[in-house]
Amino acid sequence: MLGKLALPANYFTLKKIVSLKRIILATFLFCGALLCHPSASYHIDKVTDRGTLRVIGIASPTTFLPHGDAGTRGLQYELLRKFAEELKLKLEIEQAPNAEAVVRALRAGKADIGITGLASRDPRLKSVLTSAPYLQEQQQLVGRYNNPITLENSQIAVSNNSIEQLQVQNIEPNAEIISIPNATPDLLLTKLLDGSADYAVLNKAEFEARRAAFPELQAKETLTDIKLSWALRPKDQHLLKLANYFLQQSSTDGTLQRLTRFYSQGETFNRIGVKTFQRDMQARLPLYQHKFEQQADKHNMDWRLLAAIGYQESKWNANAISPTGVAGLMMLTQGTAKEMGISNRKNPTQSIEAGAAYYQLMTQKFADSV
Repeated sequence: MLGKLALPANYFTLKKIVSLKRIILATFLFCGALLCHPSASYHIDKVTDRGTLRVIGIASPTTFLPHGDAGTRGLQYELLRKFAEELKLKLEIEQAPNAEAVVRALRAGKADIGITGLASRDPRLKSVLTSAPYLQEQQQLVGRYNNPITLENSQIAVSNNSIEQLQVQNIEPNAEIISIPNATPDLLLTKLLDGSADYAVLNKAEFEARRAAFPELQAKETLTDIKLSWALRPKDQHLLKLANYFLQQSSTDGTLQRLTRFYSQGETFNRIGVKTFQRDMQARLPLYQHKFEQQADKHNMDWRLLAAIGYQESKWNANAISPTGVAGLMMLTQGTAKEMGISNRKNPTQSIEAGAAYYQLMTQKFADSV
């Protein structure tokens, strides 16, 4: 039989000290967890007081674009709108002409978050904070279709003081770098068309979003992978923590992936299709644009949507007819034409009128489920 254990004289004092340390540690960990969670009561200086999240960025197909009465659309807009909602703030977006203007606005305290389209490690972002990456992209070398890949002694257009400039210098020291201050993707691609440069470097999403406007150009080679981040005001660590948490959650719950898929559009274009569309825009659309505008106004819809439906149906061919019997510019069945009260499906005015009315009917019918 074991004897009783002899306890040290200061046992109960030691026990109290250990318990107190555990309480202090638990309190420290709890407070630390609060600092990392968006439900915590942060003091985000003037942001909360003013009730708005001020964002400045470059409007583009990959960020956000105003669409008149339809409002603003775009991957970055959707992300920022959700972020502002979680903070219970109103979202305000201001357009900037280039990345340098975005950085200046952040440094001056005129905006809280900036959308630049720049890689997280771009030298131009050194003077501001950058969030955790929200997207990984490929940096591509773009050139004309008939231009073989020979970087040595080639003229390569990049934005001045950019990470692309550093990459080109490392890959091909003998290349002639055309460094353009405040260069936008559109300006870089235009340099290729007018012969001012042999190649340009920009990220895949930026090029894919513009490929329809530049069918003579193609991605020649992938140079490297880059990560994209939000830019934030210098020293605003509180907002940075909130942004990082939000972006991490958006990636974990699939929000980022869904938005990326939804706004991805490059793969829908090919060179021949783009050239055909551009030709039809010049030759066919002017014949019917006024009719699209009239009927769209009558049925309270965007005329461009109505025109897009017409192009999808018939390529704006008033005499189109399919093997199944649908006919006309809006490719109507006989039943639909009769229901919409028109007699001649190949009459473009009647066809557009019926198409607009039918679209309005369908949107009303399925309004609750679409």
